[in-house]
Amino acid sequence: MTREEWKTLIKRQIVLLDGATGSNLMKAGMPMGVCPEQWILEHPDIIIDLQESYIKAGSDIIYAPTFTCNRIKLSEYGLEESIASMNRNLVKLSRQAVLNACVDRKIYIAGDLTMTGRQLYPVGNLMFEELVEVYKEQIQYMLEGGVDLFVIETMMSLQECRA
Repeated sequence: MTREEWKTLIKRQIVLLDGATGSNLMKAGMPMGVCPEQWILEHPDIIIDLQESYIKAGSDIIYAPTFTCNRIKLSEYGLEESIASMNRNLVKLSRQAVLNACVDRKIYIAGDLTMTGRQLYPVGNLMFEELVEVYKEQIQYMLEGGVDLFVIETMMSLQECRA
């Protein structure tokens, strides 16, 4: 999605985004303490059904469930080597939800970027430049998966958002 496409979309209509994915996944059985992205990949029908319901309720944009699918967070689960396939496959699940919903309007898929769980220097030991590289890596895999735009959410600091 280009800036012009975005400007046209928001001038033409009120744009609705999807809903509370995390809490709905927990309601559907995702336990606390697991890697959400891995759990979703192991239970694809749950996210597809949830996103279909958001689309049918009027969402114009659904968030690919790429939440914390970055190298730093995935390393907590020993999954950092799977970052590329996980991001691409999570976007594919959202694309499947769009196809399944069978609506006669364009539905956009947003790559969802959120915190890494580590604090930036000087509060923590994560350097800004390293964080930029972490997000660039995740963004590249989401682009390869076919996202239309990006959403940045639930960050711990403005510096993290800048990265």
